[in-house]
Amino acid sequence: MLHKKITYTNFDGKEETVDAYFNLNKTECIDLNLEYEDEGGLVGHLKGLIKDSEGGEIRQKPAVDFVKLLVNKAYGVRPKDDPSLFLKEDDNGRPLITKFKQSAAYDKYVYGLLSGEESLDEFAENVMPAVSAEQKAEAAKMMQQEGLGELIQMPKP
Repeated sequence: MLHKKITYTNFDGKEETVDAYFNLNKTECIDLNLEYEDEGGLVGHLKGLIKDSEGGEIRQKPAVDFVKLLVNKAYGVRPKDDPSLFLKEDDNGRPLITKFKQSAAYDKYVYGLLSGEESLDEFAENVMPAVSAEQKAEAAKMMQQEGLGELIQMPKP
């Protein structure tokens, strides 16, 4: 699980800080792998993004969409009255990411991931489910070696 304190300027021009949590459990990772089954799962999709960039520039939209997908799937809330839970839906079954995506905090964090102000490697390593330290290190190494964060070229504000 990744806990981020996001400091941003709200829509009224005031600085605020919000606690944001991101996590993917094993079942969610299976579902994500199945979404990219035709490409060899998440790893195959990531390698495809990198391969497309060889000898040229990476196609920005698929890379940006992939980062946003991970953020959107991983976002949730830890209730103060029961921190053993990690909620991704409200009591009516609506995804909590819907409201978060409409905030300046979401914009600040996602833009930070895409521009390099926030570590994409740290995000990927910490939102994945508890696996062996070796598996986590291998995934982080691949992200770093392949340099997905460096391939996405977002303008700095």
